[in-house]
Amino acid sequence: MQEDYWYDWIFEKTWVVNLGLIVFFAFFINIFIKKVLSHIKYKKGLTAQDWRFHLDYVILRPLQLLSWVIAGTLLAEVVVHEFLLQQTLSFFTMLRDLGIVFSLTWLLFRWKKIFYDLLFMKKGKGKHALDFSFLQLIGKLLTLFLMGISALLILQILGLDIVPLVTFGGIGAAMLGFASKDIFSNFFGGLMLNITRPFSLEETVELPHRKIEGVVEEIGWYLTVIRDLQKKPIYVPNAIFSNEVLVNRSRMTHRRIEEVIGLRYLDILSVEGIVTEVRALLFSHEGIDSQLPIYVFVKTFAASSIELEIKAYTVSARYEEFMEVKQNILLQIYAIVEKREAALAFPSLSVHLSAGSTM
Repeated sequence: MQEDYWYDWIFEKTWVVNLGLIVFFAFFINIFIKKVLSHIKYKKGLTAQDWRFHLDYVILRPLQLLSWVIAGTLLAEVVVHEFLLQQTLSFFTMLRDLGIVFSLTWLLFRWKKIFYDLLFMKKGKGKHALDFSFLQLIGKLLTLFLMGISALLILQILGLDIVPLVTFGGIGAAMLGFASKDIFSNFFGGLMLNITRPFSLEETVELPHRKIEGVVEEIGWYLTVIRDLQKKPIYVPNAIFSNEVLVNRSRMTHRRIEEVIGLRYLDILSVEGIVTEVRALLFSHEGIDSQLPIYVFVKTFAASSIELEIKAYTVSARYEEFMEVKQNILLQIYAIVEKREAALAFPSLSVHLSAGSTM
């Protein structure tokens, strides 16, 4: 009789059994997730530089919360159906949806943090070209994006129609953008500077069309500060960089020597030997990059000289070293001309007098 009582009670109280099964499976799923993530992390010998090492931090807590949210909703549904409280079911459904959004947002924020940290570690070891300001920009943009999407989903779950809100926000943004287009153009100009990085702090840049040249002192969201050669600060709105040609002198790989040297017509027989020696000088000079084109040719017969054109690239792009190399080469060219018993030409004027003319 006692055994029949327990069987009858179980069949009468099926909802209690369902509650127990739901709680059991929730605990089982939580333990299973934890075991799997621990196996991935420790059995494979992963290091902190591997994204899989951080899966337990990224996934464990959000998934545990998500499992309990779903379990709580199932428990609430069992109780609602048992005690005929269907009018409260929509409330628990709303809580479930809010819990799912919160869990997924929490997971994405944790993943964003790990993504940011891994990029920064690679940058610190010289394995990545990103710099700290760019990493900060990525983090801020991802945060704003996740918060915006989460807020819209939460408003939708709470029963607010987000279509008028988005429409009104779009119209308001368009009006605001039209009224302050210069501000936004400079802001997005600053955004593009941070993404494309055409120059960095302490680099020398030039805007040829605006006759601006100097060292970059600050890259802001609205404007960039350039200290010119007279040490005057120039405040350049960032939108200008989107429409102007920019030359970054600090990223030059070489500087080019371009000279025209005039020889006398009296020394025309020595010109070929001079050209050969000057060419050999440039190819052997340690300050000249012999892998790049080197030109030494007779350019033209000018009015009072035979012009030699000399072009070559220096190894160093630093102005001081470039000028030292150029000075050394010019002096050696003069020595070559002297050795050949020739001379550099000077502007001259010949006056021819007819017979019988008087001075």
